[in-house]
Order: sequence, then structure tokens, then C-alpha cells
Amino acid sequence: MVIGISGMIGSGKTTLSKGLHKHYEDSIFLEEFKKDDPVFNTFLRWFYENQPNINIAFQSFILESLSDNFVKTVKKFKEDGKTFKKHHIFLDRFNLEHFVFGIVNLKGQKPEKYLEGYAAMFKELILPEENPDLAIYIDVDYDTFKRRIFERGRESEVDNFDQNEEYFKLLHSLYKKLYIELVEEFKIPYVIIDSNHKTGKKVLEEAIQIIDNFDFSKSKRWNK
Repeated sequence: MVIGISGMIGSGKTTLSKGLHKHYEDSIFLEEFKKDDPVFNTFLRWFYENQPNINIAFQSFILESLSDNFVKTVKKFKEDGKTFKKHHIFLDRFNLEHFVFGIVNLKGQKPEKYLEGYAAMFKELILPEENPDLAIYIDVDYDTFKRRIFERGRESEVDNFDQNEEYFKLLHSLYKKLYIELVEEFKIPYVIIDSNHKTGKKVLEEAIQIIDNFDFSKSKRWNK
């Protein structure tokens, strides 16, 4: 099945996704973006440097890229003889989740028409068939988020952290609430894992238990 791993920046999504991919043999791991993706990294650096007039372009690039990569991944999944009933695709954040960033990045920063325009574009580009059969949300408090950001050491985040800390605080304060509203609106089953004060191994064990005990038979992909 398609399983989305979600959460705030620095919550441990990629680590968990890779752990699940390793645990479930013959699964596929679809990374949000490659570490050396030149376009994504340029947009990200511009964003954290507070370069003007890039938010809608950045979000549009993300939506189009993730959608294209998802379609290609599913195609390869089927060409390799895999079935959704027996195998999993793990998404390191899924397309729908990026609406959270769009709302936070545009609201209050631009006239309301920009947010309305982005929302209209988003609804046209997001396809229900790209949504996961199960979403696992990794919850972290702000202190844990900040510690993990500096531990992973992504240059654009660390070098510009002080000037973006108010943004990070705002994003963290809204992320979980907006995420829940989205997955409930689109009727995506979800489970929240509190990862505070837990090792990556413990979070992985909880996620495996959730997946192994979840009833996927109600998903439209079950017989595909």
C-alpha cells in the first residue's frame, strides 16, 4: 500500500521512511527530494534568505515535482510485478501535506488574493489517487525540532536559523492542526506518533506495529 510519513521539518520523517523501507522487503522508498537536487536547494536557500516573490513559484515546483515522481514510482512499482496488497510504497511526506506550508508562507505575507490563487491552483493539481492509504504523523515539540535541525546540519537551515526562528515557531504552532484538518477533509486514515524523548528505533517499532495492525482492505488500492 501507499503509506505517507508526515511531520514538521526535522521530525524524523526521512529516518523513519528509510527504516520502514529496510524492514519491509521489496518496498519502495520515495524521498521527498534528493539532497543534491539543484532546483529544490536553490529555492530552499532563497526561501530561508527571505528572497522576495518566490513562495508561489517554490510551492508550484514542489507540487509538480512530487506528483511527477509519484506517477513514475507507481509505474515502476507495477512494472516490477509488485501489488499494493503485498507491497508498500513509503512517501517521505506526500503532496497534500505541502498545503500546510503554502498557507503558513502566504497568509499575512501577501494580499489575500495570493493565498486564494494558490489554494485554487492546489485544488486543481492535487489528485486523490496520489494520497496515501495510511498517513503516519511524527509529532515533535519545538525544542526537539530545533535540536534536530542543528543535528542534521542542513546549511541553508542552520546558517539562516536566527532570522527565520519566528517563522519556524509559527509553522510549528500551526502544522499539526492544519495537517489534521487536511487529512480529515480528504478522508485519509492517519495515526500520530509522539516522538518526543524517543529513540529512532522506538519510533520505528511503533510505526511497524501500526502498519502491521492496520486494515488496508478498505482502501481502493487493495485489489490493484
